[in-house]
Amino acid sequence: MKVKHFFFFVSINLLLFSCNRQTTPSHQIVWTGITQKGIYVQDELPGNAPKYSLDSLETLKKSPLQGKTIFWLGSSITFGLTAHGEATADMLAKHNGGTCYKEAASGTTIANIPATEEMATILTQIIGADPSKEDLSFTARIHNLPLDVQPDLFVLQLSTNDSRLPAESIGAISESTDTADFDLATTLGGMEYIMAYVRNHWHCPVLIYTSPFLSDDEQYKAMLDNTYKVADKWSAYILDMTTDKAFNTVGRENYDLYMAPDGIHPTRAGYQLWWLPRFEEKITEILK
Repeated sequence: MKVKHFFFFVSINLLLFSCNRQTTPSHQIVWTGITQKGIYVQDELPGNAPKYSLDSLETLKKSPLQGKTIFWLGSSITFGLTAHGEATADMLAKHNGGTCYKEAASGTTIANIPATEEMATILTQIIGADPSKEDLSFTARIHNLPLDVQPDLFVLQLSTNDSRLPAESIGAISESTDTADFDLATTLGGMEYIMAYVRNHWHCPVLIYTSPFLSDDEQYKAMLDNTYKVADKWSAYILDMTTDKAFNTVGRENYDLYMAPDGIHPTRAGYQLWWLPRFEEKITEILK
C-alpha cells in the first residue's frame, strides 16, 4: 500500500507540474507576394550582430498581443533591407507570439506610377523582379494578402520612396469613399484605395506609420500632413515617428547602432531595441 501511495503522490505532482509549466507561445511570419530576394544584409554594421537577430529574440510568456494576426504593407523599411530582412513585423511576431503577414518590396511606392528606366534597373537588382512586367505599387500588392484570413490590424508604411516622386504625385484627398474614384497614380489616392480595400474586405483598424529623421524633408512632411487628413477621414491610427522629438533623440544618440549609414533604414538593433517597443505600445493601445 505504501508503494501505491508513493506512486500516486508522484503522479499527482507530475500532473500539477505539467499544468503549471508555461509553454512558449508559437509565432508565425508569412511572406506574401515577392519574398526574400536580394536582401542587402550589411553584416559589418554593429547593429546587425547575431545578438540582435530574430533568432536571439525571446518570446514573451504573456503578452496582450499574443495570438494576434497583423498584416503589413510597405517597402524596404517594412522589408528590413539593411537588417537581413528582419524588421518590425518579424520582431513583433516573435516577441509576442503572434502572426504577421508581411507584404514588403524594396524601392516601391504607394503611388502607382511607371518606373523610370533607372529605377527599373535598381528594382530588378534589389528585389529580383522586372517592373516593366509586374506592377509593384502598394495598391497592386495589397491583393497578395489573403482574403480568407482575418487580421486584427492592418499596418501601412508611409513610404519614403513616394517623397522622391514629383511633388504633384502627392495628389489630393477625394470626397468619395468608392475605390473607383481614387487616383492610384498619386500617393493620397493610393492610400485611400488601401483604406477602402481594408474596410471592404477585413473590417479591421488601420495603423499608418512614418519614418524618423525626416522632419526637414519638405515633401515627406507634406505627405505626413495629408496622412493625418486621410486618417481622420477613414478613422485610421497614426504612429508618427517623424515629429516625435523624444523618439528621434533616442535614435540619434544610438545612431551608429540603430541605423544604416543612409539614415533611412534601421539595423536589426534599431528595429528590436528602438522601434519594437514603440510599435508594441501603440498596437496594444489600439487593440485593447
